[in-house]
Amino acid sequence: MAKCADCHPKTRSTRPRSCPHCYAWVVGKNRYCIACSGWTYRFPPGTCLTCGAEFFLRDGRCRACWVQARLLEGTELANPDVRIDPRAYFPLITRTGHQLELGGLKRSSQLAYPKWRYRQDRLTVAGEALVVGPCPGEQLRLFEARRDYRCFEKARHADYANLTLVAARVVAERLAELRGWTTEVCRLTDRGLVVVLSGHQVGELISYLDMLPLAADRKVNVERVAEVLDDMGILVDDRPDSFECWLAARSQDLAPEIAEDVRDWLRSLHEGGPRHRSHSRSSTWGKMSAVHPLLLEWSGRHRHLREITRDDIQAAVDAIHGVERKALLNGLRSLFRFMRRRRQIFRDPTMGIKGGKLERPPIIPLPRQSYTDAVAAAITPAQRLMLALAAVHAAPRPGIKLLTLDDLDFSNRKITLAGHTRPLDDLTHDLLINYLFFRHRTWPRTANRHLFLTRVTAHETGPVSDYWCHAQFAGLSASLEQMRIDRHLEEALAGGGDPARLAAVFGISEFTAIRYAEAARMLLEGPLETASRPEPGP
Repeated sequence: MAKCADCHPKTRSTRPRSCPHCYAWVVGKNRYCIACSGWTYRFPPGTCLTCGAEFFLRDGRCRACWVQARLLEGTELANPDVRIDPRAYFPLITRTGHQLELGGLKRSSQLAYPKWRYRQDRLTVAGEALVVGPCPGEQLRLFEARRDYRCFEKARHADYANLTLVAARVVAERLAELRGWTTEVCRLTDRGLVVVLSGHQVGELISYLDMLPLAADRKVNVERVAEVLDDMGILVDDRPDSFECWLAARSQDLAPEIAEDVRDWLRSLHEGGPRHRSHSRSSTWGKMSAVHPLLLEWSGRHRHLREITRDDIQAAVDAIHGVERKALLNGLRSLFRFMRRRRQIFRDPTMGIKGGKLERPPIIPLPRQSYTDAVAAAITPAQRLMLALAAVHAAPRPGIKLLTLDDLDFSNRKITLAGHTRPLDDLTHDLLINYLFFRHRTWPRTANRHLFLTRVTAHETGPVSDYWCHAQFAGLSASLEQMRIDRHLEEALAGGGDPARLAAVFGISEFTAIRYAEAARMLLEGPLETASRPEPGP
């Protein structure tokens, strides 16, 4: 037989809750707070003459009204020279309301009550003129706290009639139609909207970090939920900037003054300015990686970059050679030119320092085993198509990731890569057909016009990432870039080292075509080619 909570206190919940009479926040197994429990034994029940509550009354007033009257007695409304009975403040309670509190805490006489201020309205109570004003429209927030949506229970907390939730569902349906979301994505997005917006109040903003735990705990598609909330204008994207996190990690070991200048320099490169364009993240990371070891060494001997001389830079540059020397000097030039523009130094110490002529490595053909390994690793339709585009059409990685459906012309058997139109061979044509069937089966409702898709970009409109393109053939002896270079060299060898033909076939610049043509002529005139030729007769 189930035990009654009223008869068996041990079965009552000990979770924090509000006292049903004074509304104080209490923790315990009793129904009321300690003060209200004693109040019930001392006074008779009835209807409060001030607030109309049904409870035990003292002189016709409930305990909540008596507590509020004493609070008003301790504020600036009271005359410190004249003692007024707390009963004189009962008429003010209808305007001020009841101040919420934490139950079970013993008040100290040393604690000052909040200084409430009201507009200059006059009210006479018990012969005394008091200053009163309107009651605030809402309860002030006691402290800042992050929401924990993992405590959401559908049976108890779901509010499908919430106006914000109803509007969010309409926005989600519109975005699903525009972006081509699948049924599963729509279901997970709707689940997240119900969890986040069931208790939403008008004007409340939703934090992105508060929703992140839902991805693992509730299997909610947080990205799509954030997209809907951002379209409605109620999302606060408080995620830390990855660039700032990287910047703080890379500069934490430097001297404070040097670190501050380096952070300003990198932010200027990343964000750009009125007289210089912004650099990509890879370019910014490369410059910092080149100069970071030298900055660590300088931080042990100097406090500021103003102390660096030309001899220090010359000694650092002379210690290395090749590509590392060129990258270090380029990074130092960018750093000190930035400081010179900001008038932090009088003269650029990198002026006049030569980086040296960088000799490019010779272009040699790839071994046949590299193509064999790449063909064996290409097991998906996307990998096979990417391999054909790089090895047959010499398509660069940016051209592959930005390829769209509009660049395919099956009627004329042509394809446009990086703005250059090429004929479509039978192998690439068949691989394109197979991949398009796979693409339609996997994402039938996608609205993304890019040819290559992932499970993330299929519900968006942007291209795939560089990391995804690199990861398709990671760990092999030859990358897509090396296959593209080898295809250029192969065409140059077939054309006898003619740069005009090479530029017309692949649409590359004349300088690049001349470089491949020179490499092809060196291979054609090499010892192996000369030895294979028959010697002229007498």
